Amino acid sequence: MKRDFLKATGREIGENALSCRVWVDGKEAGALYQTAVCHRRAWIRDPELSSAAVGIANARGKARVEIEPLDGPVKTALVRPLSLEIEARAEDGRIVFEAPSPSSLTVEFDGRYDRVLHLFLNEPDEKKPDPASPGVRYFGPGVHKDVIVDIKDGETVYLDDGCLLYGVLRCDGAKDFTIAGHGALCGSVYDRWRDTVVPVDLTRAKNFRVRDITILDPAAWTFNLYLCEDGEVDRVRIVSARSNSDGLTFQTCRRIAARNCFVRSWDDCLVVKGYDGDVDDILFENCVLWTDLAQSLEVGYETRADVMKNIRFRKITVLHNFHKPVMSVHNSDRAAVRDVLFEDVTVEDAEMGEGDGTPWLLELTTTASQWSRTAERGTIDGVTVRRVKVLGGKRPGVRIVPAGKDAPIDHVRISGLEVLGEKITSFDQLPAELSPLTGPSVGFAGDGE
Repeated sequence: MKRDFLKATGREIGENALSCRVWVDGKEAGALYQTAVCHRRAWIRDPELSSAAVGIANARGKARVEIEPLDGPVKTALVRPLSLEIEARAEDGRIVFEAPSPSSLTVEFDGRYDRVLHLFLNEPDEKKPDPASPGVRYFGPGVHKDVIVDIKDGETVYLDDGCLLYGVLRCDGAKDFTIAGHGALCGSVYDRWRDTVVPVDLTRAKNFRVRDITILDPAAWTFNLYLCEDGEVDRVRIVSARSNSDGLTFQTCRRIAARNCFVRSWDDCLVVKGYDGDVDDILFENCVLWTDLAQSLEVGYETRADVMKNIRFRKITVLHNFHKPVMSVHNSDRAAVRDVLFEDVTVEDAEMGEGDGTPWLLELTTTASQWSRTAERGTIDGVTVRRVKVLGGKRPGVRIVPAGKDAPIDHVRISGLEVLGEKITSFDQLPAELSPLTGPSVGFAGDGE
C-alpha cells in the first residue's frame, strides 16, 4: 500500500454540524459529528447517502442527557436499546433522560429511524498513556488529516478525547500492541473505489487490544482482521454507509473476542470468513447492532478454510435489521463449519426483506454463491440457536438448505425462540423453507428428543 493512496475528496465530517445540541451532566458535548448513513435496501456501487448525528461524551455512573433539536420541534423520543428501559421526556424544548455510562445509545425522534442521534458515552479513561512515553503514538484533540500509522511491536496508538483522525491504522505482523482512546477515526474524505481505505486493517497481528475508538464513514470495510491471533476488541463503535462497508470482519483468525461494540453498517455487521487458514475460537459478545443492508451475524460466504469452528455470538441486540438474515451461516466453499452458537439475541425491529432482501431470521446454506471459489461444497455441523427474541416488526422465517447429501447441514438445535410474543417450538409456526434433505438432527430442542 503506497503512501499516496489517500486523496481527499472534500466531503469531510463537520465538527458540531448537527441538527441538535447535546449536554451530558450539564456539559455540552464537544465531539459532535454528522456522519453518513444509507437507507437504500439494495446494493449499488455508489448509493445515495443520508446522514445521522453522532455524539461522544464522558460521564460516570448514571448521566443526565439533554438534547436540543435544531431542525424543528420534537414531540417524542425513543432511546434504544430497549433493555435499558430509558424513558425520555420533553422539558423546556429539550429531550431529557438518564442513561448509564458506558453505553451506546440510539435516540430516535418522533418514531423515525431516519432522524436519529447515536450517542456513545464513555467513562473517563484512567489508562490514558503519557504522550511523551516511548512507544506511544499520540493524537490529541483536533483534526488530523492524511495519517497512516504502521503499528510496531509493543506500541500504543492513542486517539484522545476530541481527536478526529482521517486515515488508517494498520500493521503486518505486529504483536503486543494497543489501539485505544475516545477519539474518532474517519474515512469520509476518501473515495470508495479509487482509495478503498480500511480504517483499521490488521494483518498477522498477535496479542493485541483495540478499545474505545469510534470509526465513521469508512471507504470500504471498517475493521478488518486477517490471519490474526489472540486479540481483544472492546467498546469499538462503528457507523458505516458506503458499498461493502462491513463492520467487524474477522478473516482466518483464531482466539479473537469482540465485546461491548456498536455497529451500524451498510453490509454485514459482524462477520467471520475463512480463506487460507483455519478459523477457531471467535467470540462476539454484548454488542448492539443496526443493520441497514445484508446480515447482522454472519459466517461466510467466503469459507475456503479446512475448518471453521467454535464461533459464538452471545448477548447481541439488533436495533433494526432491514434487509437479510439476522443470523446466518453461508458455507459457499469447502470448509467444515461446526459449533456455531447464537445465544441471547434480541431483535427489537425485524424488517428483513425490504428492497431485494430476504425475510429470514435464520438462514443456513451450503449452496454455491457468487463468492464461491471451490468446486467442493462444505458442511455445517452443530448450530445452536438459544433464547432468541423478536420484539417487533415483521414475522420472520427460517431457511435451511444444504447443497446435497455430500454437503449436509446436521445437528441444528433451536430452543427458547420467541417471535412477537409467541413461543415457537415448531417450524410450522413460522414461514420456513426446509430442503427435503433436512434430516432429523435439525429441529427444535425437546421436539422428539
